[in-house]
Amino acid sequence: MNLKKNNGYNIKTVCIFAFVALIIFSGLFAIIKKTCFTYKTPVNKVYSNILNSTIPMINGKNNKEENVVFQKSLAKIIGMNSKNSLSVLGREIAYLGSNDEYKKLEDDKNFIEKDPDHIFNEFTLNDDQVYVEENTSQKDGDMSTAPVFSTDLKKNMPSKPEVLIYHTHTCESYEPYGINTTDQSKSVVAVGDEIKRELDKYGVNVIHDNTVHDVSDYNNAYKYSRVTLKKYLKKYGDFKLIIDLHRDSVPKDIVTTSINGESVARFEFVMVRKNPHSDKNIQVAEKLKAISNKLYPGNKTCKSYNRGTWYYNYGKNLYSQDLSNNAILVEVGSHLNTLDEAKASSKYLARIIAEYINGKN
Repeated sequence: MNLKKNNGYNIKTVCIFAFVALIIFSGLFAIIKKTCFTYKTPVNKVYSNILNSTIPMINGKNNKEENVVFQKSLAKIIGMNSKNSLSVLGREIAYLGSNDEYKKLEDDKNFIEKDPDHIFNEFTLNDDQVYVEENTSQKDGDMSTAPVFSTDLKKNMPSKPEVLIYHTHTCESYEPYGINTTDQSKSVVAVGDEIKRELDKYGVNVIHDNTVHDVSDYNNAYKYSRVTLKKYLKKYGDFKLIIDLHRDSVPKDIVTTSINGESVARFEFVMVRKNPHSDKNIQVAEKLKAISNKLYPGNKTCKSYNRGTWYYNYGKNLYSQDLSNNAILVEVGSHLNTLDEAKASSKYLARIIAEYINGKN
């Protein structure tokens, strides 16, 4: 037996096979990318489209997401329990999120421009075992005459600040102002302003910080906002409540409800579990959620005001929740809510916070 000849033949065969396989894989990837990752495809159907492309037998005529039982079951089996259908792909193929599109601002700083519905954002990347705990409160609450301001919760404002609101992603914005803006009257900062204004009425001493953390280096925004938070903790000591205020990037119907006949953006918590005192932080979120469910529980026609809690093991820099037992991350609405809907939400969120700070809980 001529081993040299056979080995040479085998090596040549393997190389040819590998080359052909690479071409086939590239072609399949291009097809899937074209059919599943276009800007016209809703993010919550991306994974469904991938399944349709790779398992044609489940791609029937009635391709409505709510009726594809097999796809939902398969997604559940592979661990797709998330608000963003890209989360599974993001965790498995993290580098796909590394090429976010940027635009140049007038001050020549980088800023994310791409619709977050079509990128793997920071809440879906490089974090293992994430899961969502949805708010299942759908009681027969009267959402048309829900409580707003309560004089019983008013008190004299103390000299020491009680609540700190800041924004890691300071430039997140709402309709009709695009995905992000440096105009703080049109961004999530405007929502923070409204919350502070409402809490002032209850005698709650609030610091609302509007430091921009996400323009010079978006990927390090949590690093920068951590510095901001440490500055306030050093100056004032701990707060009764610390909120890193964001907005989400999911379909509008998920994050919108009606309270007192007004369309408002819903809110949710984002918490980490590997924070050394996460039980204390999560307890804060649970108390706020309980107050929300008591006041705005939802009913058969209106969703509850609180959406639930989104858990991560570590997040980015633990979302700085390790710096205080009272630190939480709150998302109000999404980029598809109008600014008016997000600002309208503020008085209800402020009522919840006022009851948490001033009430007997």
